[in-house]
Amino acid sequence: MTGAVVAGGLTITAAGHPARANGRATLRELGRPVTRCVVADRRLGQISGLVERPGGFMVVNDTGPVVWRLDAGCRPIRRAVLRAPAAHDPNATPRTGKRFDTEDIALDHQNNLWIADIGGNTTYRTVVSLFRWRMGTASTAVTRFDLRYPDGAHDAEALLLARGGQVLIATKSSEPAGLYVADGPLKPTGSLRLAGRVDLRRACPDCRARSRLITGGAVSKDGTRAVLRTYDRAFEWYAPRGDLARVVTTQVPRHINLPESRQGEAIAYTADARTLLTATERIPAPIAAVPIRG
Repeated sequence: MTGAVVAGGLTITAAGHPARANGRATLRELGRPVTRCVVADRRLGQISGLVERPGGFMVVNDTGPVVWRLDAGCRPIRRAVLRAPAAHDPNATPRTGKRFDTEDIALDHQNNLWIADIGGNTTYRTVVSLFRWRMGTASTAVTRFDLRYPDGAHDAEALLLARGGQVLIATKSSEPAGLYVADGPLKPTGSLRLAGRVDLRRACPDCRARSRLITGGAVSKDGTRAVLRTYDRAFEWYAPRGDLARVVTTQVPRHINLPESRQGEAIAYTADARTLLTATERIPAPIAAVPIRG
């Protein structure tokens, strides 16, 4: 399929887009990216993970398992300070720098929120941690899973949670990133396996290195679509059978330009998977809606 260039900073290329008679999607079909609201609370200056909730959003900073509920106007209305269990693997806690580096979140179909403590800005990590919290329960009702890389230390900021419970982590590298997988059911300690490489150069050969650094990820509610974002781009794959690891490492994604932001790190699907939501570190932090499907 030929590419489609849409006003408002939205460019879509490669396979997976609904067919059009002339091979192009029009502005009327896709709409313009818009700002839903702007986060102005200075306590939320490091947003790294985002999901949509009825009436608003949930976000985390990259400083620990503290979950913020925002209303539709991006105003904080509730904060849950989760008490993460101690590490099961001694290497799960960074040896230098901050205690946590929480970089992404995801919701599963049992109303559990998953928080990915996978970042390595201050020190690359050989073991990362996932925290699972059933929303609405006590802050102590948190389950921890420590997962070891099979090939040394990495920095990562993107979590993909497949519908069947499989966990996928994409590393942050301008070279072909690694996609690491943990098959469920998870145990307190476990290992990741390298499923393959995510080569964004195939979808965006002219992108500069910063545009290929993966900073966030999301999976659609039905489990058939996955998106990885960089600071200024998004790359989406379609996996009708739900085999995300295979599709993400073997297929060329479609390429979507995202609205400008200071340091874009968070991305989420709306419930109908027709729109991507994005957020950024630093205040003011707009939450933008990017229509991707007519």
